Amino acid sequence: MDSRTRMLTAWSFKEPDRVPLEIYLYPPAAGLPGADKILEFEANEADNFRWVPGFDWGFQGLDTTYAEEIIEDHPGEFKRLLHTQTTSAGTFTAITKHTYGDADPNDYHWEKRYIATLEDFARIAKADRVVRPFDAQGYRTGCAEVGTRGLPGTGLFHPLGTLVRNSTMDEVYIWLMTEDRLVMEYLERCTEQVCATLATLPAETLADPPVFMTYALEMLIPPWMGRAHFDRLVFPFDRRINDSIHRIGGRHRAHCHGNSGEYLELFADMGIDGVEPLEPPHYGDNILAIAKQQVGTRMLLSGNIVSQAFHLDAFTVEHVRELVKQAIDVGAAGGGFTLKTTGGAVGNGKTREQCIKDIDCNLALIDAWRKFGAY
Repeated sequence: MDSRTRMLTAWSFKEPDRVPLEIYLYPPAAGLPGADKILEFEANEADNFRWVPGFDWGFQGLDTTYAEEIIEDHPGEFKRLLHTQTTSAGTFTAITKHTYGDADPNDYHWEKRYIATLEDFARIAKADRVVRPFDAQGYRTGCAEVGTRGLPGTGLFHPLGTLVRNSTMDEVYIWLMTEDRLVMEYLERCTEQVCATLATLPAETLADPPVFMTYALEMLIPPWMGRAHFDRLVFPFDRRINDSIHRIGGRHRAHCHGNSGEYLELFADMGIDGVEPLEPPHYGDNILAIAKQQVGTRMLLSGNIVSQAFHLDAFTVEHVRELVKQAIDVGAAGGGFTLKTTGGAVGNGKTREQCIKDIDCNLALIDAWRKFGAY
């Protein structure tokens, strides 16, 4: 089977020739020992969801002009950046602090988020919204480049998850409890915008099936939000968006770290078609055998290999092989499962040593997949 066929067979809850294996190299890790082997596997054998251009969601669903500038710089120590989004609802600013020498250049500290005050939120909530543009040519070109080497997917605006990520954490969850009218106005306006945007997509442009991806739900489950707020602020709005995805023949794959296990049936009920990375204890609460029993024929389940542990001194390649064998033994039957690590791309760590060990562990993962992954 080619990679596309393998992934679609698994997503049809049938058994392909092998368990699909998702692996990506983190670009800053290129050149480290073993990285060339990961890149070769990614190019020729991995079964990846591959990002392609699609919507321009702007800033919180609004047209924006983005700018950034260094406002403080201490070479060899740290620098601070000012980020500015200029929209029809006004200007929103954020400040980040970046430490020199980190192996991961995207590991930084938010000193100020864009939506820091209730007045900021009110401007966003009450802003006029229109159907967002779709880069049809870029999408078609991206899908053609993917070909049979995986499945193309494009990002989807998740109104509440994006709001939380762009807001001051100390404030936003209080607003969700105390500013009901404003929260509901924001969710209604944004949900209608997303559904209307999806409805404009021409069928002849889309992949078969079109895959849409979000990175939001991990901020909308415990310990951030409880079940009552999820049922009121997430479920009905996400259900409407997922219905719109399904009307155009699409599928929604959701990224959700942490304690997602007790929410998997809710995810399926509200129309999610796939979820990752299924972190097991102690990083989350997902027990793969239970997940398969509950939703194994309703959602594509992906992940379960705790790559956060790869950085621990006592963790060995033998541990990796055992994790892979266990995950395949439990998850493979009947399809509906892809093997994937829970901590992101390969070679992602705070130090060079951590990045190299992460690569070594992922090479062991590939070896174990070759041994145990065939049906």
